[in-house]
Amino acid sequence: MIHINNLKSGYGPCDVIQNISAEGKQGELIALVGANGSGKSTLLKTLAGIITPTSGTIKYLGKDLAGFSSRKRAKIISYLAQNREAYPSMPVYEIVELGRAPYRGSLGQISSTGKDIIESAMVRTKTQALKDRKFNNLSGGEQARVLLARALAVDAPIILADEPISALDPAFQISMMQALQREAKKGKIVITALHDLSLASQFSSKIWMLKNGKIVAKGIPKKVLNAENLKNTFQVKLPKGGFKPLQLAD
Repeated sequence: MIHINNLKSGYGPCDVIQNISAEGKQGELIALVGANGSGKSTLLKTLAGIITPTSGTIKYLGKDLAGFSSRKRAKIISYLAQNREAYPSMPVYEIVELGRAPYRGSLGQISSTGKDIIESAMVRTKTQALKDRKFNNLSGGEQARVLLARALAVDAPIILADEPISALDPAFQISMMQALQREAKKGKIVITALHDLSLASQFSSKIWMLKNGKIVAKGIPKKVLNAENLKNTFQVKLPKGGFKPLQLAD
């Protein structure tokens, strides 16, 4: 379990996150939803250790992550950032290998177990056929799958994903969400920022709705994505009959 208590964080003198308290359990896929600037990315970066909290605690299995070394924390939390431009001309396999960085030996070698985990991550994301290609020659959907494979190669109990389906075609969006959902069903804690409320409703087991750096609603999708919350947070109406799930064509 990850437990967040009275968390504040931000950039410079400004706190974007304001006294957030929440918890995530094994097997849950938690969707962070909220308008632009609501604090979704800041919260994920704080959980990942990229931003240091101003106050409050983040605990995993009862232990404060602030006391962990960066190497140990990197084994517990895998972070999938929005930016897809960090690996311009690297071969795909080398990018996925980066997920094993916290486990490399003194000579930088990857163990046979680590290589098996890399292979498994590429199988689960259907990226084996891309392993020798350069990242900048891939489509947006292919790049997204490769970066997800890198995140899965960490084999961490917590996966944080910041807008993993942004700018992807619907089929790629669904396949990415299915992959994250499978990881949650295997017992991992998955927390992902999403703009698509329909996919959040379809795939998440729990939703944290943010507004102005605070969680204004949390719980199962049907409870959180109600007419009042949608109006107050997004200034939109609940679709007649609720959100409709999308499916891949046969």
